[in-house]
Amino acid sequence: MTYVIFGAGAVGTSLAAQFTEAGIDTVLVGRGRQLEHLRSHGLLYKRAQGPWQIALNLSDINSLRLKPDDILLLAVKGQDVEELSAQIALLPVEGGGVAADLPVVTMQNGLEAERIVARRFSRLYAAVVRVPAIYTEVGKVSVLAEPQFASVSIGRFPQGRDAISARLTADLTRANALAEEHADIRRWKAQKLTYNVRNVVELFAGTPDQVAFVGNALAAEAEVVLKAAGFDPAAEAERKVSLAGWKVTRDPTAPSGQSTWQSFTRGARSEVDFLNGEIVLQSRLHGLDAPWNLAAQRLAAELAASGGVPGSIALDRLVSLAQSDAQARAAAAH
Repeated sequence: MTYVIFGAGAVGTSLAAQFTEAGIDTVLVGRGRQLEHLRSHGLLYKRAQGPWQIALNLSDINSLRLKPDDILLLAVKGQDVEELSAQIALLPVEGGGVAADLPVVTMQNGLEAERIVARRFSRLYAAVVRVPAIYTEVGKVSVLAEPQFASVSIGRFPQGRDAISARLTADLTRANALAEEHADIRRWKAQKLTYNVRNVVELFAGTPDQVAFVGNALAAEAEVVLKAAGFDPAAEAERKVSLAGWKVTRDPTAPSGQSTWQSFTRGARSEVDFLNGEIVLQSRLHGLDAPWNLAAQRLAAELAASGGVPGSIALDRLVSLAQSDAQARAAAAH
């Protein structure tokens, strides 16, 4: 059995590196400059014990040869899932069938990836991935966590567990992740989203107090909306594997940030529409307001459209926009 990982970004390369080091059969499917560099030089992979070069088993989509016992891991960002799933669904599998018949695992933040992939793939699993990996330079990935490289929760989508989710959990544990199965994976996806809506704050310039205030407002609003939409986000106390000994570290001499910050730093497409934008969507579907997440989504779109870099917009603008919107809606309601 081989894990076929699609997406050679922070999550995909980290998984491929850890699986390779653990002796687990893996193919990393990439494209563009990143794939060319990895083929020529390998991956410069950095952990707390220092950086080292890893030669990964690599492929592009056109050269990929799938086998009946492969498991597909989608490690691209949420905004790229539609294009990728359409591109790979009909890839042939040796002996008959197509990729859409194989188990596929969505590893994206947000709630949209599973809805997209379920249109084409019948054996669907969802994973909630916490890996503080930094990818801003071609060929280089740093994971700022110890002793395990990641925390991963896995389950069938929309619900359940089986032999595949158990195998995934065992192999991820072998690859030095804190891994656990959950039959109610949608609740864990919702819980992670209440954390990920804070990512957008790193795009703006503000004081530590402002950052904390806005991040808390975004998360609180997200939790209210998700509960109203019936998602019932999981609580940390429900974990089977404790994260108490898992430490996330930061290098104060090097700039770093969450996945949203990394995308803007590299000039890649924004995932904000699938994070804060998901809260906005759910609020509209259920007759609620989400002024904080709406303001964050709109200003992030403005930043992306202008080609701006993180810190180009003051956090004051987000606060002003959200508060003005909330006041206007309150006045209209009366």
